[in-house]
Amino acid sequence: MLAAVGLQAQTRSLGISKEEALANTPVMPPVEEVFDVLPEEVTDSQKSGEPVQPGTATMRRVRMGKKVFDVADQTDNRRVYREQVKRENCFIVISKQEFRLYVYEQVGKDTLLVAHYPVCLSKVKGNKQRVGDMKTPECTPKNPFRISQIQPASSWKHDFKDGRGNIPSYGAWFLRLVTPGHSGIGIHGSTSNESSVPGRDSEGCIRLRDDDIKHLKENYARVGTPVIIKSDAKGPNCGPYAFEEKAWKAAKDFQLPTRGYTLLKGATFEK
Repeated sequence: MLAAVGLQAQTRSLGISKEEALANTPVMPPVEEVFDVLPEEVTDSQKSGEPVQPGTATMRRVRMGKKVFDVADQTDNRRVYREQVKRENCFIVISKQEFRLYVYEQVGKDTLLVAHYPVCLSKVKGNKQRVGDMKTPECTPKNPFRISQIQPASSWKHDFKDGRGNIPSYGAWFLRLVTPGHSGIGIHGSTSNESSVPGRDSEGCIRLRDDDIKHLKENYARVGTPVIIKSDAKGPNCGPYAFEEKAWKAAKDFQLPTRGYTLLKGATFEK
């Protein structure tokens, strides 16, 4: 089950040990279970001990022995690895397993890591099949989605049917994607729902923090940018891809989001 959180495969691909990847974190026994927890089932926040309010975040959890940890790393923040890039050479890869959006730049024959952002994905795991299934669609490098429109969205509102009514929800920008077979999918901000990033709470879109959607739009995104959304199911399309492994190794101080897991209230650990 360790592969469900991507740690074993990812650390091996980077040429580092599991112990190195988990440096400065609590000692963790083997993963026994991976599961999703609805907001109303969580009594304490994965962030600062404040209660998780209904309608904020559906978090993915991992049980190790009798300890329960967040899989979405709440300490993960935007990180820029390259300051000078050519926007026309950039493309995006979204990892469902890592709750991250990566920006890469193609420079000659090399693919270089430019930046990463934590993201919130769909409430339900798996590839989107139909309207209303609460899943984020997936694609492959051979057939990527693309940004078709970059729309101002600060005035846009949405009713999440959670009692809060029709509220601002999209941040400053909506990067609409061409996703064959589905419509209305995009990358946007998380106004009124920032605590859901990173995690699982959207109806199918990809949420960034409001400051991050501005940064992505201002620096890297354009109409036509390829966007690859990897699978969260074990298989060849869950990654990391070979070009990612190489780019990660070349990036200074790159780290996978394996730190900052938080013990839930009431969970205990017995050696």
